[in-house]
Amino acid sequence: MDAEGDESRRAPTVDSPGGSTSGAPDTGFGDFNVASDFGEIGDAARTPAADLFFGDFAPPLDPDLIFECSASMNGEHGAVTLYEDRIIVESPDEPDGEAVFAADTVRAWWLVDGDSFFALVVEADVLHRTRLPTGFKAVLKAAFSKAFGPASPPTGA
Repeated sequence: MDAEGDESRRAPTVDSPGGSTSGAPDTGFGDFNVASDFGEIGDAARTPAADLFFGDFAPPLDPDLIFECSASMNGEHGAVTLYEDRIIVESPDEPDGEAVFAADTVRAWWLVDGDSFFALVVEADVLHRTRLPTGFKAVLKAAFSKAFGPASPPTGA
């Protein structure tokens, strides 16, 4: 007998103890699109976990912070933090693992594509470079475009 035709190998749905073919979604945890399923703030039936805000676990953000992203890939850490007056680039390519430089020293910036990552290169006092996952590319490009204008690769690149 082929595996597709063997109903005994299929996991029953959780809607009812013997399984169901109703096609109805599992609502054991409530409908996340309906706020009343979780009660209102202050309701006795509302669980304390429902009122957690993950921002409460982090220190307050610097009011001058414009953009930040960081990631570690294959043991290599990369990060970019953009403030109104300065940029911090964290990368194994930087002496001491990071560089801090004034935002008004940025002459050019560009992105270099890789397979599962991209590199941000910033020309300021010297060239600064960090690698980040491709998922950050669009938002980083938007932040840097807004702060420094469009990307401008060096002549001949």
